[in-house]
Amino acid sequence: MRFTKTLAAGFAATAMLASGAALADYPEKPIKIMVGFSAGGGTDTTARGFASYMHEAPTMNGAPAYIVNLPGASGQKAAKAVLNEDTDGYTLYMINIGTFIAGELAKGDDRPYHVPDAFVNLGCASQLVTSLQVHTSNPATTMQEFVDNAKASGETITWGTSGAATMHATIGHVFFDAYGIPHKKVPFKGGSKARAALVSQSVDAVLGGVNTVVGFEEDIRPLASAGADRDPTAKDLATFGEQGLDGIDFTGLMCLFGPKGVSDEVKADVGAAIEHIAGITGFQKYMGKNSLAAFYTDSATATKAQDSMYKVMGPVVANIIASN
Repeated sequence: MRFTKTLAAGFAATAMLASGAALADYPEKPIKIMVGFSAGGGTDTTARGFASYMHEAPTMNGAPAYIVNLPGASGQKAAKAVLNEDTDGYTLYMINIGTFIAGELAKGDDRPYHVPDAFVNLGCASQLVTSLQVHTSNPATTMQEFVDNAKASGETITWGTSGAATMHATIGHVFFDAYGIPHKKVPFKGGSKARAALVSQSVDAVLGGVNTVVGFEEDIRPLASAGADRDPTAKDLATFGEQGLDGIDFTGLMCLFGPKGVSDEVKADVGAAIEHIAGITGFQKYMGKNSLAAFYTDSATATKAQDSMYKVMGPVVANIIASN
């Protein structure tokens, strides 16, 4: 009888432990945020600022986040690494939707994944805005002057960008092809490396985030920015459209993604954390100092933006592939 009672108590204790484990509140440990580009670019800057406030979000239970950079293939190397992890919400991925989609489209039938099928957009805290940049020694002070000088030179213009198939690269192709300027793309593993090439005058121009100019104003001059409206962090910088080039009126929401299969709890908790962090004054000041906007976009709205981006960028990327 004593053995039976002991055995029953043991089973009860085991059941209670199992139940407690099943009901454990997410998260219970630090969250890894993968970044597919080198340190210092717009994605990395946003991710690091975001991660530094993760523990302050009420739904994060005080759990911190940390960044792992895995540059390569315009962010796809890191994206694939996320898909190889468990779908428990402890490995997430930050990237702007323009680059995420452009990279996929550029691969055509060889794409490693289809974003809507493989990932879930948990929400966004910023955006990335592309700009045309030259070295300050370049005589051009406007986009049209750059175009005129490039055509008059009769030379092939070399331009750097953060990756071969990023949003910046896509816009670069549209720009140079629209004006019939002979050009050669030089892809780097991140915006900071493309910036370094421009500062050293190893390339003639860069298509990169508006934010990468910050701190390098003596060396870099932005000539135009993408988007239907001017970047709120660079209000004096005219858009491509204002200067006569249509078709580059899109920007990339900077979002946090999880692999398809994460629980509803993870979606809700991380989504609430994104909203909370985007509203923190410290995060907003940090982003502002880096010429990056801080604002919240919920998962549903961001997912609709992704769908629209496919429709906008699909024909653009197809034309680039056909002409190159």
